[in-house]
Amino acid sequence: MNVTLVRKEIRRPNYRYAGFVVVADEKGQEYRLPLVGTIAQWLEEGETYELELDDPHSITFESYRLSRQGLPIWPPFEREYTHARRAPVSGDVLYEYQLLVREARYERDYEAIVELEQYHYASDEEILAEWYCEECGRYQEANTRPVCEQCGKPMRFHDLKSATRASRFIVMELLSGAAYEPRYLGYVRADPPIPLMNRRLPDGSIQKNIRQRVFPPEWFAHPFFPRAHKEEGENKSWWELQEEALRDARSPVSRLARVVVHPDYRVDGLGQRAVLALFDWLRERWVPEMRVEKEAVETIAMMARYNPFMEKVGFVYLWDTGSGRPVLYYPLSERARKYIERFLSEDPVAREHGGRLYRPRFDARPPLGGPIELRDVQKFYTNRLTVDELSEPVRRLLEAFGVRYRVIQKYVIRRATATFAPGTVNVFIGGSGSGKTTLLRVLYGALAGLEDALYRPDGGEVRVPKNARVQALLPEEIEPSFGEDPIAEVLYRITGDESLAVEILNYAGISDAVLYRAPYRELSTGQKERARLAYLLAHRPNVILVDEFVAHLDTPTALRVARRLATLAREQGITLFLVLHRQEVIPALEPDGVYVVGYGTFFPLDEVPERGLKVREPYATWIVQGKKRWEIRKHPTRVRGRVGIISRGKLIGTVEITGVKGPFTPEELAEHQEKHRAGEAFLRSYAQGKPLYAWELANPRELPEPRPIRGRSGQQMWVRLRETGVGEGDD
Repeated sequence: MNVTLVRKEIRRPNYRYAGFVVVADEKGQEYRLPLVGTIAQWLEEGETYELELDDPHSITFESYRLSRQGLPIWPPFEREYTHARRAPVSGDVLYEYQLLVREARYERDYEAIVELEQYHYASDEEILAEWYCEECGRYQEANTRPVCEQCGKPMRFHDLKSATRASRFIVMELLSGAAYEPRYLGYVRADPPIPLMNRRLPDGSIQKNIRQRVFPPEWFAHPFFPRAHKEEGENKSWWELQEEALRDARSPVSRLARVVVHPDYRVDGLGQRAVLALFDWLRERWVPEMRVEKEAVETIAMMARYNPFMEKVGFVYLWDTGSGRPVLYYPLSERARKYIERFLSEDPVAREHGGRLYRPRFDARPPLGGPIELRDVQKFYTNRLTVDELSEPVRRLLEAFGVRYRVIQKYVIRRATATFAPGTVNVFIGGSGSGKTTLLRVLYGALAGLEDALYRPDGGEVRVPKNARVQALLPEEIEPSFGEDPIAEVLYRITGDESLAVEILNYAGISDAVLYRAPYRELSTGQKERARLAYLLAHRPNVILVDEFVAHLDTPTALRVARRLATLAREQGITLFLVLHRQEVIPALEPDGVYVVGYGTFFPLDEVPERGLKVREPYATWIVQGKKRWEIRKHPTRVRGRVGIISRGKLIGTVEITGVKGPFTPEELAEHQEKHRAGEAFLRSYAQGKPLYAWELANPRELPEPRPIRGRSGQQMWVRLRETGVGEGDD
């Protein structure tokens, strides 16, 4: 039905999230429609609107639709988005964000905005919001909901100090996050364009009203510009002056005044996603004033010099304001695009920069001049245990267990051989104490030219290119030194470039400008891990070694950091060696090689033998763990070399068949029970009066995770693994 706006009911204290408009139909029937004041204040009394009611007798926030000449006004903008993050090489989806982007309409939305605003790059206010006490009628500034100092009751949100009445907000909610993840990931604020804009030229001179030289002057003829009246005796409040400015403001240009994303999620492109949602909002609703179709978006952002995400979504740099702040535009219409292109082609200064502001600075090249090679590398440790230096009570305690003097010797790495190509991502996995850190030490020693025995192999050799520039992180052994200075200051001293310091912090997953000024000791455990990665990158190495990579990050953050580092490494030709304890991170890295380090063994995880041997439990597990060295069968075998061990339909490891002994009787085999682990009664039952043979086994390797076999079921003893295929997860 067609209705006419009769009046607006907006209270200053809660106008952001409450309000009413009263409309009347052609018969004079009035309807009181609940909506938010930030929308109601733009509507004009006496204007005609289209109204759809679900129930005329019960009108709620959700039960009606209001529009003007096809332009939706209520309910507010709301749209779901899927934001997929893809693997750096294959492009496969690693994980997705299910997002709800909607115009702020509830008090809780604005509380979340206040919290997020503290992360904003340009936030120069210590106290960000004003609150109102409904009991006492007083206002108070605070960053979280305060209790009224006068009556002791919780206060209500009033407004952001940095915003005007013309400001409108959309919030971005996470629909599919874990329980510990934040609900609100970010917000965007849209305003009318600023009233006046001048341009500073490279020589320092100023061009007045630069926008009218590029776009039609009428685009900026009716700005939101509250002006104080000077008539005698007139003294209007700021609230009233803004009310007057709202009546006339209109422009086909909207201004992106704020885009704030939770700092832990910025590395995943959610800032770009939020801005793209803003474009949808502007096209659909013509915000903020809903009077003129939008043709362009204006933004003024000093941080655009240090972060490229504005340009990544299509903003084009045009000029600096008179105060030296960069101005960028996004064309929503073809007409605006042509104006921008003409300016870039005709203006001599704009031709020089070509519409680009941000220039990447990170460069780790040249990459390694050749591969890193391990050739029969061996490393063993000798520990001498004594009780001589212990107190008498502790000595008695240990001696009660038979511990006095002992020499423990063991191989940590045995004959490791591998070739790592330049620019590859390599992951080492294995159990605690299996030798992963030792392998990193040996690699680091060769790359850094160390002579300390701790970093040198006890046998074999490590061949490295001469141009290696290595950085390593081995917790509690080789770590960055930040001292008491802010982390941005430390990186600036290393790089000599403040923009590069910020770029590197972003690469490492620290995108909160508030943290740039924090000393290392003030960071959380997860932030410290990311700061250490930034420290390594700041030296611009072509080889990076990291032990316990992302060990202290929650899974979503670990995936984000892993994906970003792997992408950077491939773009820059950096060779990565990462020790992982969390295999769920491997897909985000898409490593060129995953290597299993296991108490002397070293082999590629994807090394699949041609054949697989079916063995029942517990014998299969004993074989891959090295506890069973003979496999008893009724026939000899000609098979030699490495074969897979299959148990219950899964490849659980591999072993080498080195030879065959026999024939044996069950009685003869009983004398070698420690080799085959079978009882004499079982051997008699299995032999059924025929001779038995012992297949000799060596060099077992147990896979960290069993891998399903996609072959035919049945009683066959051997399986052709390369023909049937080996999976990567549970059945």
